[in-house]
Amino acid sequence: MINKGRINVRVQRRRAGSLSSLRARFHGRRDADGLREMLADAYAGGAPLAEDLPPYVLGLHAQVRHSTARLRSRTLAAHRALHIRIQSESVRVVNQYTERGEPTPAALARFGEWVAEWRSAASVCRQQAQQLADEANQLIACYWDAAWARARRGDQVGGRRPAGWLPGRITLDGTWAHLDDGLLSDRWYVPDAPGRDTDPSAVAQALHILDHQSARGRSDQTRHGDAPKGSRR
Repeated sequence: MINKGRINVRVQRRRAGSLSSLRARFHGRRDADGLREMLADAYAGGAPLAEDLPPYVLGLHAQVRHSTARLRSRTLAAHRALHIRIQSESVRVVNQYTERGEPTPAALARFGEWVAEWRSAASVCRQQAQQLADEANQLIACYWDAAWARARRGDQVGGRRPAGWLPGRITLDGTWAHLDDGLLSDRWYVPDAPGRDTDPSAVAQALHILDHQSARGRSDQTRHGDAPKGSRR
């Protein structure tokens, strides 16, 4: 059974509450005069480069990077024993299925249970990281709304802020794309390293065996389920 207490790794989050939103709007109003050219260019359809973003927005980026890295490290630390069991059992699975050619469903089922527990924990971790990014994006929107309103009041820009215009929008990087990469820790930090799949580790091979066997089992169940009644032997 999955231990929810172990999965729910807590980190201090920047909630986009009323106080944080007020601060974001304050910074936006304060910075509006220095953003006149950027806002005028946005009204004409342009968008600033990343290096031209204001310090407040860059600060939110830094906070999200720090918080998500901390979240990731705490998830790994909280599931250290599980990680070790998966590493150890993967060698046994690969040895039985690949080297000896003697499938052991019990060992694969045990390995699958531990992997499922890890995937649940990694999924929660990713959802929490996405929440951090979403909350920061709310503050970025408050910042630009306030800056635009102040600039419009001074006749520096006209109309409303263009829909979808949100310079500095925060998105999770590619290291969060695959839950199983946490079992191959180097992939969390160098997801696109050349040659990463040329010599797969025992864990990578065992995961392939697990998913392949699961897919085969579902396929067999589908065929049997569609077979006419009485045709099974």
